[in-house]
Amino acid sequence: MRRHRFPILIPTIVSCSVIWCTEGFHSVSTRLRPYSDLNNRLLHSSRYHESTGLTPLFFTNDENNNLSESQHELWNPSARKIITSLSAAGAIETGYLSFTKLFVPGGIDNICGDSMSPGGASSCGTVLNSPYANIDFGGTEIPLTLFGFAAYAAVTLLSVMPIQVRDENDSGRNESIRIAIIALTTAMATFSSFLLSLLFNVLHQSCPYCLLSALISLSMGFLVWTSGALPANRKRDGVKVGLGSFATATIASLALFLSVDEAAISAYSNNIMQGNGFSGGQIVALADDSTKKTDIPPPPITATSSERALKVGRDLKSLDAKMFGAYWCSHCYEQKQRLGKEAYMNIQYVECSKEGINSKSSLCKEKNIPGYPTWEINGILYPGDMYLDELEDIIEKELKKVDTLKL
Repeated sequence: MRRHRFPILIPTIVSCSVIWCTEGFHSVSTRLRPYSDLNNRLLHSSRYHESTGLTPLFFTNDENNNLSESQHELWNPSARKIITSLSAAGAIETGYLSFTKLFVPGGIDNICGDSMSPGGASSCGTVLNSPYANIDFGGTEIPLTLFGFAAYAAVTLLSVMPIQVRDENDSGRNESIRIAIIALTTAMATFSSFLLSLLFNVLHQSCPYCLLSALISLSMGFLVWTSGALPANRKRDGVKVGLGSFATATIASLALFLSVDEAAISAYSNNIMQGNGFSGGQIVALADDSTKKTDIPPPPITATSSERALKVGRDLKSLDAKMFGAYWCSHCYEQKQRLGKEAYMNIQYVECSKEGINSKSSLCKEKNIPGYPTWEINGILYPGDMYLDELEDIIEKELKKVDTLKL
């Protein structure tokens, strides 16, 4: 099997974040800015003093009414609460997945569906059981989610530590904690970017758990760098640590990618193909044909069409419908199985993978197909795996358009 090239890291960072705190959106959005203004600092200090009875170090001014050197210890508390909540949510998710993989027999299949059952290939299951989902330590397979749990837990622990400081030693420790949070969240955001590119460019799958974890990591990285976590007195140190974390995470990503050998990739691919309906003999035949690296057929459709599906198929034919997909796409196979082999005979199928049989990858690029499967019905693109009722709604809408034009 051909080894995929190393995927390019996704250059953009997801800036939206899920906010679990009691403050309203307006309050949060106004507090996300670093507290650089003197009045804002003093106002926050007085409110903090009233609510807790503690006097933070940044509450005092010098004789010129300027902020003292120690007052720069303040880090935006609203952003810290959000990061605490996000990291706690990430720790719960990765901890649950790690426990399921380590201690529950067939646990991933229980929560994602059996990726080996005919017609039941699960993107979630195939990703979490892929060769990239574990790291080999001396013959012991450690789930990647366990490392994620440790990182999320560390961020949660560091971010819940109090902002107030009482002496110079505590002041230095607070700065070090903030730099540690920068290091962890930067590394997590970088590694998540790699995992996203691996997910879409190599595995060609989607995984809700993976996407949620990536969103959390990227959001924390964005918030840390934009909410004033970088200590004013140690900006150079913070930037150096951040760059070091980025480089370390990039190297770790490369190591993970290169650690998976051809045999593991081949076995993983065979499992996917079996889950998508290929028989063992078909897989062996494809593997033995060393000269034939293209013209790979999609798995056969085994489901029988219902009367409802047959009508949908006829209506789609009348609208000159096409389905764009790829032979390896599990969602495409699920779509075909949902229609059944008889109804699907009315559908024009366009193979977008270069390795697939009768490939028309240039046509897919020309039409800017966003993903697989994508339907083209009456000249309009409808991306996604559709249920029969969704297809019926689209058909009804497009047929009305046709009738209107005839008038």
